[in-house]
Amino acid sequence: MKILVITQKYDINDSNLGAFIDWWDKLAENMEKVYVLALEKQSGPTKPNMEVLSMGKENGAGFFRKIFGFYYGLFKTIGKVDVVLVHMIPKYVILSFPIAIIFRKPIYLWYTGVSANRDLRFAAYFCRKIFTAHEAAMRINTPKRVVTGHGIDVNKFKCQMSLRRQSYGASATKVKSNDEITILSVGRVTPSKGHDLIIRAVSELVKRDYDLKLKIIGGVIQDYHRPYLAELKSLTQESGIGDKVEFIGPATFDKMPGYLNSADILINAVPFGGLDKVVLEAMASCVIPLTSNSAFTNVFPKDFSKNLIFGQNKIEDLKEKLKYILDKKLYENEILRRELREVIVQNHNLNNLVDRIIKEMSR
Repeated sequence: MKILVITQKYDINDSNLGAFIDWWDKLAENMEKVYVLALEKQSGPTKPNMEVLSMGKENGAGFFRKIFGFYYGLFKTIGKVDVVLVHMIPKYVILSFPIAIIFRKPIYLWYTGVSANRDLRFAAYFCRKIFTAHEAAMRINTPKRVVTGHGIDVNKFKCQMSLRRQSYGASATKVKSNDEITILSVGRVTPSKGHDLIIRAVSELVKRDYDLKLKIIGGVIQDYHRPYLAELKSLTQESGIGDKVEFIGPATFDKMPGYLNSADILINAVPFGGLDKVVLEAMASCVIPLTSNSAFTNVFPKDFSKNLIFGQNKIEDLKEKLKYILDKKLYENEILRRELREVIVQNHNLNNLVDRIIKEMSR
């Protein structure tokens, strides 16, 4: 099979979309040829049977030049492939459909998002199938929806010993020293990620003599969010925990396994919606997740689920759930840590995802 992937960005070093290079690599391992048509290209292909084309954004292309680049790349490749897979952008489905009809090529869409907007509803008419990680991540009730789970590379994100832990015996049990507990908050700097809520909760527990370190990983994508970053930094000083909070900035995808392996807890303060990939990566890395996204209710191990989800924007609930994790030392609970990882291995494994997508496309 030969495939054309249409996506936003091809950049190994991108802190957000760099993860999907692994997806296209895995497709290339299972297909004769993979063409990637990206709005922006910042890296070369990583596999010999891949070709990456750009719509020109990295060269400053304006709207019309990008449209030209889109159709140039589409016409150059669509006659050579068997299927088209659009990644995340329903508008690309709409733009591709007339050409796909002429060349008799089926279009598939991968989509995870919070809203069922007009573009998504329109694009659904033109897709053969829409792949998604969870029902809450694609909220159009259509028989075309195929829930596949997410695609986490479990060989990249795995349980490893942090610098503060030692392994004893064949069971490789993690033994925590008396060092501070490291908490991560990962996501671009925007109010929707709730970094301020997490800072407030951590500051309250630090005042109760909990030894915590908060690392905020993420950068400012839109300039109008720069005041929010300044507010976060001011908040840490006003709360008296300036020395307990580290603003790391954006991290390339290849650095994330290291950050997770040095952490104990990940807090994810996002609203109900699709399965946030960083929570799944934390689970694969045996890091305890705490999230306000109730879509994870049926993802987390049943016996622990209620203790790993807090109410959206409810700081008191966040503080109590975080206090519970700290008091019970869940970050040392080998049963929970192994169960969290096993959920990812079984249900959100990149290998399984690609196999499922190829199987659906082959029907």
